[in-house]
Amino acid sequence: ALAGYPLGLDFLFLDPAREAPAGQVATVVHGEFTDPQILKWLSRESQVLTFDWENVSVEALRKHAGGARRARICPPATALAVAQDRVAEKRLFERLRIPTTRWRAVGSQAALERALREIGVPGVLKTRRMGYDGKGQIRIRTREDAQRAVGG
Repeated sequence: ALAGYPLGLDFLFLDPAREAPAGQVATVVHGEFTDPQILKWLSRESQVLTFDWENVSVEALRKHAGGARRARICPPATALAVAQDRVAEKRLFERLRIPTTRWRAVGSQAALERALREIGVPGVLKTRRMGYDGKGQIRIRTREDAQRAVGG
């Protein structure tokens, strides 16, 4: 917001926290990120909707924000959906030939064993969804670490 004010831009923030930091520099609407009434209102009042946290509801954005005569969602909900799913994100990178570290989707004990054989250790085991800022990640230094991480 501070960088946008000299450009003549106005800002309005949605945050469930009563003491949201954004309140120091702009108007904050207090409510849930999935509240249909608030999302519809924000979409009517704004030209662009964006988010600084990737774990907002894609479904709520698609259903209640954006669309005809409403704010443009940037990045689009489709991009947000990919960013929320680490496997979808890695597959997109591969299709676009963007280099990534070696990785495997692990949804079962058998898949974990296969990943350990193919990639080895050390590594990082991550949740597929809802991981951010290091949350949902476990450093794997040994095969035993991997087994403990999944309760095996």
